[in-house]
Amino acid sequence: MYKSVSTLVIAICFSSIAISQTQINSNVPFQTDESKDYSLVIPSTYVEGEPTAAFLALHPWNTDRWNGETWCEELADFAEANNVILVCPDGGEDGKIDDPIDTAFTSFILDSAFQWYDIDPSKLYAIGFSWGGKTTYTYGLNNIDKFAGLLPIGAAINISEINDISQNIDGKPVYVVHGSFDNPNTRFYPLVDALESNGACVETNLLQGVGHSIDFDNQLEILTAAYDFLKENACTTTSVNTVVKESVEILVYNSIKRGETVDLNIEKGESWSILSIDGKTILQGNSKYITFDLKKGYYIIQTESNSQKFLIH
Repeated sequence: MYKSVSTLVIAICFSSIAISQTQINSNVPFQTDESKDYSLVIPSTYVEGEPTAAFLALHPWNTDRWNGETWCEELADFAEANNVILVCPDGGEDGKIDDPIDTAFTSFILDSAFQWYDIDPSKLYAIGFSWGGKTTYTYGLNNIDKFAGLLPIGAAINISEINDISQNIDGKPVYVVHGSFDNPNTRFYPLVDALESNGACVETNLLQGVGHSIDFDNQLEILTAAYDFLKENACTTTSVNTVVKESVEILVYNSIKRGETVDLNIEKGESWSILSIDGKTILQGNSKYITFDLKKGYYIIQTESNSQKFLIH
């Protein structure tokens, strides 16, 4: 099955989809670590000599549940259903997948996987959840030439962490999966806006009623739809799967200083509502003038026919 590897320990993983899927859990000495762990998943449909798509799969930061091996196991059905190879580096004892040694090891193990298997270099993607989702952004943007697209899930990230590298995403597809209860004002909307403004081809799925979790319903179907989007790379606008309608100019500016009074672009006497991102009504009125004495963050203003997302800063 290997092209040129003799030191790896192979364990057969009996998937719920196919019993011939293979998971490899092994280690190599790397830098200061005498035994740096990693895992791979090889779908049962893999054929040596046929270029195959692959995902760099980056695990969350929770040492009680997650490492490279368990993250590969989590995504094994996805790999089998979509005929993709998974490359899952391990973040070590502290569980963080983006320490300097981990970042270097990620590049090393990716390069090695290309030697061991017939991975199509034009079909390498990155996927990660939580801290791994953050690293999907940071490692992906810092090494964007390696990847055909990014799939961050519930990324535990602040926009400041990609401010200096967000311009690298120009022309690449990104599919963002996130929970509507997982601090979207910080972890979702600002990231999507930055991707769009820097020329990415973006699609999103904001999962209603979902918090910071990978254990959401229809996980396989949702991730497969995301992968289909990345493969097709056919988009012109960002689509957020929520109740929010397409943005219109109810507000002339969609970034407003807290305490500022503005003139709404509505008909005289037209009613409006201001909602939190998760859909809760905060204010209602029918005046053309409004003072935004709200906490900093993202909100939605809507009338009977239109809605618009805006930021209080």
